[in-house]
Amino acid sequence: MESEPVILDCDHILTYAGGDYGQLVLLCANFFHELPLHTQRVEAALKQPETMPAECAIQHLANFLMVFGSGALARTLEALSAALRNGRRRQVRSEWLRLQRQLAILVPQVQRLMLEVATPRGVQ
Repeated sequence: MESEPVILDCDHILTYAGGDYGQLVLLCANFFHELPLHTQRVEAALKQPETMPAECAIQHLANFLMVFGSGALARTLEALSAALRNGRRRQVRSEWLRLQRQLAILVPQVQRLMLEVATPRGVQ
């Protein structure tokens, strides 16, 4: 799978927030609070011999990230789940690393969005 850009879909998030900028800021704040918990759960579950806990953790992470609308993340999570189901441990590791790189790109985008929305107009 070749690399594709991770792009924060601001319109998607604003729609999810019901057009309310205050809700959008809360969604972004929740992102920073919850993302480490979700990724830690996936990482811990991937170390277990059973696949069901990891599949559940991956699905929870996918649902959580869906709000932010990056198709690249969704495709990586799908590939990670498929590799896990098919017992392809090496591919599981590579998809997990790809996901971590993608999240490292997404995080600053969410930070910028949150700052833009939370900063009153005319303040620089």
